[in-house]
Amino acid sequence: MKINYKGQEIEAYSLVMNRNNALDILNGKKCIETRMLSSKYEKMFTDFNQIEENEKLRKAGREDECQSILRTDIEAIHFYSTGAPWTLDVAIDEIGIGEVTEEGIKFMHDEFDFHDFDEQLKEFKKNPPKELPLFYYLHICEIISHSGLK
Repeated sequence: MKINYKGQEIEAYSLVMNRNNALDILNGKKCIETRMLSSKYEKMFTDFNQIEENEKLRKAGREDECQSILRTDIEAIHFYSTGAPWTLDVAIDEIGIGEVTEEGIKFMHDEFDFHDFDEQLKEFKKNPPKELPLFYYLHICEIISHSGLK
C-alpha cells in the first residue's frame, strides 16, 4: 500500500490494529508494535533475496559480511481497523525479532521501555513452552498522519 510522506508516495505495510493501541502510539505511550512469528509475517518482513546472498557469503567463508534478513525497504506502516473508520500512518526505523525469554524481554525493557510481554514472561518461567515464543517488533519513530482518532 502507498501513503504520502513528506510530499512523496512511499510503500507502507498495511496492518490491522485495535483503537487503544493506536491511541497509545498517537499519545506517545507506545513506540513498539509487535506481531507474533507466523508465516504471514515472515513473508511480509523477510528479505528472501538477502537470505540467498547470505548463503553465498557463508559458502565463500565470508560470514562476517552477512546482512540482516529483515526488510529495510519499507519504512512506514498504515494501521487501520476493520470495524471503525480510523487510520494511523507511522514511520518505522527498525524491524527486529524478539523472544519471550528473560534476556529478550530485558532487551525490550532497556531499549524501548516496552512491557507488553511481562505477563507472558511470567507464564514462560512457570511452564516453558516446547517452542521458544518469538515475535517481530517494529519501532515507530514518527507519526506521519492519522484520521478518526482523538
